[in-house]
Amino acid sequence: MTIPATYSDPAIAEAHQALADRTPVVLLIGRAGTGKSHFIRSLVDSDPTYPQALLAPTGLAAMNIGGQTVHSFFGFPPRPLIGNAEKPHWFFMRTARAINRLIIDEVSMLRADVLDAMNKHLQVARKSSRPFGGVQMLLVGDFYQLPPVVRGEESQLLEDAGYSSPYAFSAHCLRDAPLAAVQLTEVHRQTNQDFIAILSSIRERRGVEEAVTILNTVCLDRSLPKRPVLLCATNAVADNYNARGLANLEGMAARYTGAFEGEAPRAQGDRFPAPMELVLKREARVIFTQNDPEGRWVNGSLGTVKSLDDEVIVVALDAGDEVDVSRAVWPQARWTWNAKENRMEVREEFKYVQFPLAPAWALTIHKAQGMTLDSVEIDLGRGAFAPGQAYVALSRARSMETLRLTRPLSPRDVQVDPAIADGLARLGA
Repeated sequence: MTIPATYSDPAIAEAHQALADRTPVVLLIGRAGTGKSHFIRSLVDSDPTYPQALLAPTGLAAMNIGGQTVHSFFGFPPRPLIGNAEKPHWFFMRTARAINRLIIDEVSMLRADVLDAMNKHLQVARKSSRPFGGVQMLLVGDFYQLPPVVRGEESQLLEDAGYSSPYAFSAHCLRDAPLAAVQLTEVHRQTNQDFIAILSSIRERRGVEEAVTILNTVCLDRSLPKRPVLLCATNAVADNYNARGLANLEGMAARYTGAFEGEAPRAQGDRFPAPMELVLKREARVIFTQNDPEGRWVNGSLGTVKSLDDEVIVVALDAGDEVDVSRAVWPQARWTWNAKENRMEVREEFKYVQFPLAPAWALTIHKAQGMTLDSVEIDLGRGAFAPGQAYVALSRARSMETLRLTRPLSPRDVQVDPAIADGLARLGA
């Protein structure tokens, strides 16, 4: 495995060294904007032939990184995997025996029972009692952001099975596995140290009263130099806000329907990075949902539609340039072992094809995950309903100067699961 020779952050060097030392489990954590996604990309790009696979807990997260979902890669059924005893299917066995490393992005959304099932499947497939059957695990994310999804009675099921929390760090398989925990601390998204300190207080719920007071003093109902995108807690609020924004514009609406190349997925829920039905008018506010290969925009760039036709949408970026936008593709990958050529092979199950745009009067906090926004307005409605939501929303902004609050924040809006600090401390993070 080729390891880059130089690093800008000592923690990056530490993580690479842990990987080079073949540490069985490497946990790479860091707050928003510390370069976790960049680390993954550089690792994969540094040696494309290395037998590793890139996975994520959800379809949207997998598609955003050109990876595969954990459930798809392992062949897991769509149900809780507590005490899962199903035998691995044969094509997983073939790949598992050849692979050296699994990279799991957005590990905060991976449930503990799923990580344990991954461990058992790899041990069975590789006929090894070592952690994960000897496959090195790189777990990347921020547990203070979006948590795992736990529905209905699943919380009690997890508790009855001996899990102290649903987070991946509570998996039984990590109790005795040799693990290196590395924390990225150098923030790249924001540069103002006061704002970084406030976000840190919100993230870990330390000194939160003072942080909330400062944000309310500076950011409440202020004017912004650029038109903001509203971040809100629910799809219903975002959809209503976007519908009103579109209805207030004159002229005919154009409708663009997303399509699939290859075998379309069975489930077509809220999992695609651009809307399946994209409806726009001239002067509509839009946000880009993919980085441009030519560097003209990034995921999170804002703009205004200037003209629409079947193949090209012209958008005036808030940064100043007018750009011609064509349809983009998001591949859904399947990572398999090519025995003939003795290498890992990334095959596309399908491509999602759509303009890399979404209406940008409003977005849900969940959909804004991973974005850097130049101008942000935050409306938590009656309050953030999940741990980490307030932090995810606030940390999308580059600075306090580009952030506006629609109502005063309350310390009650800042929810942090106490299990996180305890769980990470047990792992030495």
